[in-house]
Amino acid sequence: MSQQYNPANIKVKTAVLIFLKNLAAPLVLYFENPQEIYEEIKEVVNTPVSKIFEFEPTGPIKKVCVNANQISAVALQEEQYFA
Repeated sequence: MSQQYNPANIKVKTAVLIFLKNLAAPLVLYFENPQEIYEEIKEVVNTPVSKIFEFEPTGPIKKVCVNANQISAVALQEEQYFA
């Protein structure tokens, strides 16, 4: 038996995925403004700069520090959830 879901209850949140050279799975971080964080990381990854990022995301991970030299890629991911 299938359930019918009201489309008004479906919300979308965007996560920033940070792929590190020494981890198999990416870090999944949630921010109030994910596009801004994504652009900042993407800009630093494309330039050979030694910089340490310190983030305070809003999701289950509360604080993270990452060296820019260890970031291999960054991506945005949209996730649907029921409100």
